[in-house]
Amino acid sequence: MFWLLFVPLIEVQVEFLFKFGEFSNPHGISISPTGEVYVADTGNNSIKKFSSAGKLLAHVTGYGWGELEFDQPYDVDAKRGVAIYVADYNNHRIQRFDKNLNFIATFKGNADDGKFFAFPRSVAVSKFDELFLIDAENVRCVKINKLNQVVKVFGGIEAGQGRLINPIQISISPQNLIVVLDENDVLIYDYYGNFLKRFGLGLFNKPTGVFADSLIFVADGKDVFMFDYDGKKIAKISFGETVRDIAYQNSLIYCLTDKEVLVYKLIFKSDGN
Repeated sequence: MFWLLFVPLIEVQVEFLFKFGEFSNPHGISISPTGEVYVADTGNNSIKKFSSAGKLLAHVTGYGWGELEFDQPYDVDAKRGVAIYVADYNNHRIQRFDKNLNFIATFKGNADDGKFFAFPRSVAVSKFDELFLIDAENVRCVKINKLNQVVKVFGGIEAGQGRLINPIQISISPQNLIVVLDENDVLIYDYYGNFLKRFGLGLFNKPTGVFADSLIFVADGKDVFMFDYDGKKIAKISFGETVRDIAYQNSLIYCLTDKEVLVYKLIFKSDGN
């Protein structure tokens, strides 16, 4: 057990628990409500499912553009538990699987009405089963309803202060706020895509992952920052390896590195108590 830290208001005790997995250039990690861990193993064109203890339970692996195939899967979302969504980057699509990684469906945008997307870099599903994704080609976010209809695009060139420069990852908070990690800062939108605020400019070097819970976690090199929803930095944890993405559940933080998942327990101590 060791201490890493921080700001005067909060100390964070970090205890390493275990590690698991073997990946090649992975980009995304997600945890189901029952604790299963899913990893987008980008370099191996694979989605892998692990138990909460790190045992490999299932995987879908293969390069291509058919069912059960990928061309650089960049992100995975399993937060709803029933369905698993994968941002299949170079295939310009979102693939949907059941919790055991059996294929269900594929969704692509409709170019005929202008509501299309290309190179989806990240995907997140809301508690209303609506999808939010990063459209890297058009530098914006896209909202898709349960009927697989694109109902909103936001963060694009017309967004004013809420315009994205190079969006990297998207996450949805328990309060249904849309949190987007841009190349230099973090932007928050409401559920309907209205811009609320941005913060973090000047703090990051090369951020790669964001996770929205009671706090906002940002992976930046070997550091993980924690913010409240006013954009105030709560803590900064320094790890020994580069963290590509993070997930947090039940006081455990899952750090996806270039080759494996490291699991730590976080203990927050406020005001010296």
